[in-house]
Parts: sequence; C-alpha cells; structure tokens
Amino acid sequence: MMARLIAITGPAAVGKSTLARALQSELGRNGELWLVLELDVFARGLSREWIGMGRKRRGAYADAGFVYTRDPDGSVGLTIGVDGRRMLSAFHRSIESVVRSGVNVIAETIVHDTADWEDWRDALGDVQTTWVRLFAPLDLLQVREHADETRVFKGLAQGMMSRPAVGRYDVDADTSAETLDAIVGRVVAAVSNSPGGETSIG
Repeated sequence: MMARLIAITGPAAVGKSTLARALQSELGRNGELWLVLELDVFARGLSREWIGMGRKRRGAYADAGFVYTRDPDGSVGLTIGVDGRRMLSAFHRSIESVVRSGVNVIAETIVHDTADWEDWRDALGDVQTTWVRLFAPLDLLQVREHADETRVFKGLAQGMMSRPAVGRYDVDADTSAETLDAIVGRVVAAVSNSPGGETSIG
C-alpha cells in the first residue's frame, strides 16, 4: 500500500520545523515510520554559483538559479530561474518517490507561486497528501527571524508574506494563536480522515 505525505508550507520563521518534528513524534508513538524531509536541506546541495543576493554576492549562474533582492522596506524578494525551477521540480519528485517506496513523509517546503503549486500537483499525482499551511502576524515572524542567528537572509518572512497565497490546504493554522498540540491534533485528524489514512495513533 502506498504511504502518505504531509506537506507543510508557510513563510520563514512560522514554525514548519517545529510542527514537522512534533508530528513525527506523535505519529510514530506506536511504531509508525514517518521521515521528515526539508527543502532547505535539499537546497544546500546547490552550488553558490547559482545563488545571488543583491549585487555583491552573486554567483556566475545566479540568474538561472535563485536571486534574492532586498527591497527598500527591508523585505527580501526572490526570483527563480530555469535551473531553480528544475531543482524545485526535482525536490517535488524526490518526495513523491520516497512516498511511493512505502515510507510516510513529512515535507517542509515553500509554495512559491502558482507554477510551483502546479508542479507539486503534477509530481504527486495520486499520492495521498495532507497539505498544511502555517501563518502568523508579520511582526511576530520578524522577531523570530531576527532572533535566529542561523538565518542567512533576514527579511524573508516579509517577502514571503507579500506574495499572493496559492494552493488548496487541508489545515490552515495560525502559530501565534493556536498551541502546537492543537495544530498537531488537527493535522493528525486530517490524515486519519483522508481516504486510506488510518493511523496507528492510540
């Protein structure tokens, strides 16, 4: 039987990693295997020559990859080139392959735009997917973002929040207004109530 996928999306600093690990722990309490896979980890395999940040830090092939630009308001925008799209497509299809191999997956990702969403849908086909969108007020996201010294690009949260929302989600959750346990409970319920989605949670 095909495994299942939980795809978590949302802006920077919204709590995707925290939710992913909490779901992994909850869903695995009775021995059910769930693998957490992150777009950020996948992207670290990309050469810096395909990444640009403004004019000073710009790889030779950045226009084909990912170009981050800082707007006057301090937010960071992103332009995705042809190779960047290929990399995102490869991530989508790698997730699909893992699920079809029989391993349940919790994917931390970002749905950048309509083209990205449509490629996700094309890649996943009939894979049983529970889509989760996290959000929170921008001022809180900015506080979290600036407090995290590991973040290379400050201002991503604002840039992401300015994009039009795309996609259809099974669970929408405000991480500033709802507890982690409550969100986990809603996601687990959505997975359990999906066709063929019974879990071993007791």
